[in-house]
Amino acid sequence: MKYGARSIAAAVLATTSFSVVYAQSSTWCGKNYMSNQTVVPPGGQFQLPASSKEPLVAFRCSPAFRPYLEEDAKNAAFVIDTPVVYQYIQGASPISLSSSTSNSSDCDDLGTVEVTISIGNKVFASQEVPLNTTGREISVDISSLSAQKTGYNVTCNAAYQADSETSSSAATQYFSTNTSLLYLPDNTQGSVVKTDLRTGALWARPANGTGGDFQPFIPQGFYVSFDSYLETNLSLINKLKADGFNTIHPIPPYDNVTVFEQVLNRTVELGLYLIFDMRSNYQNLTAVAQQVQAYSSLPNLLLWETAHEPDGNSDPLGAARSTYDLIYEMDGYHPVSIVLNCQDYNFAPYVEGADIVLEDAYPVGINGTYSPVWHTECTPDFGHCGCDNCQGNIYDIKARIQTFKDRLNILGYDRTKTVWTTPQAFGSGAYWNTTPTGQQWAAMDLTSFTHGATGSISFQYPTTTGNSTTIEGTAATLTGIIAQTIQPFLVDPEATHETFFIGGVDASLWHNGTAYLLLVANLNTTEQVYVPWGDVGLGKVTNATKQVQRILSVEQNTNATGLNFRPGGIGIYTATPPE
Repeated sequence: MKYGARSIAAAVLATTSFSVVYAQSSTWCGKNYMSNQTVVPPGGQFQLPASSKEPLVAFRCSPAFRPYLEEDAKNAAFVIDTPVVYQYIQGASPISLSSSTSNSSDCDDLGTVEVTISIGNKVFASQEVPLNTTGREISVDISSLSAQKTGYNVTCNAAYQADSETSSSAATQYFSTNTSLLYLPDNTQGSVVKTDLRTGALWARPANGTGGDFQPFIPQGFYVSFDSYLETNLSLINKLKADGFNTIHPIPPYDNVTVFEQVLNRTVELGLYLIFDMRSNYQNLTAVAQQVQAYSSLPNLLLWETAHEPDGNSDPLGAARSTYDLIYEMDGYHPVSIVLNCQDYNFAPYVEGADIVLEDAYPVGINGTYSPVWHTECTPDFGHCGCDNCQGNIYDIKARIQTFKDRLNILGYDRTKTVWTTPQAFGSGAYWNTTPTGQQWAAMDLTSFTHGATGSISFQYPTTTGNSTTIEGTAATLTGIIAQTIQPFLVDPEATHETFFIGGVDASLWHNGTAYLLLVANLNTTEQVYVPWGDVGLGKVTNATKQVQRILSVEQNTNATGLNFRPGGIGIYTATPPE
């Protein structure tokens, strides 16, 4: 099926050209950066929560999926989290525990809470859930509700009574939180993309528009400039598909509407998911409405991206949220993303306008203390060095992803918003004196997945080509491994996940009840490192030859007792040690 020209004037789609080379405003991340400017602290720093000497419970409740459709009504569920914490994160309230356990958040036997889920004035479910646990699901039949475009207000209550023999306060304690249930009519006019709020993964039908079941997946793709590349070379789309990617993100402006329609058709034919980019006019709500009306029926539409680096450009703090609300009023079948460039500048207000928050720190090849573009120093209060507050190595990716995840948890968005990564696939100009190797590019993905990223859209395509040491030379192998080996663990709500950082080696271990997945990356650029199996959660390995399966390793190997790393070494392993 072909998708003809949409009724959108070229003036709506055609806007200012995008450039990664120079700052777009007189400040970047709120900082002055030119030699004729003075140092003015940027402000906008994220506020960390106060600590508590007494235990708190952060009672949280969310639908397992967003949205639910009419076909899902009998099998809906809510996810309940009851962690005991010692910081005043969003929603955390004091709780009186049994005196024998009140000083420990690690105790597994704190009793249970009685959770009640109400929609409107009707109780839909009630169930006991252990205190200090996460990811407990409560099944809910919502078929009595009417599917509608606006969300339902949901109230979740929890009642807890500590052991009366040891607690100083045996009275029942009550906790409450609110959430929203998006229950939409089945969409017969286009695609639907669900977010699994248990894992942060997306679920979609095949991108070729032929129908099929919803399946979870990890988006892997590239930004590709429309006017610089796609407008004159549609074969790049075929090449991206051949390299194993499943998603494409055309960068506006889309001046040539006729060719843009050809791009859309080609992506559908090849089965590539499409990210529609509104960066140039997302603050113009009339233009946003026109684009949503025109393109929401695309069979391969994955999500809407609105604000691109609004923190860098100091866009109005509420603009992304206004656009987000309008898109959900009109569509609701596709999530909304934004891209944040700054390490710490107005994070909280900007993420209000997104379901998916991408980081785009580009650290490889920068001078983190002096800008070769502006010939000024870079400090936390001044300067623009191409990667905000970065050291200039892949550790910056680790820190950025983990920091964003931690902040979302503090704000109460750990279920409802997720983080994606934007691996650097360019360089050798402006702020960057080199382009990442294929190994470095792969390491950015691995450390991002280690710290909770659920999607990866690199910037930008075409990238370095040639032998296996280049990015494109690495791509076909890595994309296949991510889809076949890594993805099943990341999208599994039952899989457990641990992270480790040993001597500069960033590692993560998933366990699905049967097998383990181990991702490792040596973030040291000059040091060799040895890591015993036990230090990455695999102390039960007794025969590495039989119990550990190498999937991929570069500058890294194993022996009977552990893992050896050269500088920058990476590895992907599965393991089945004895229980």
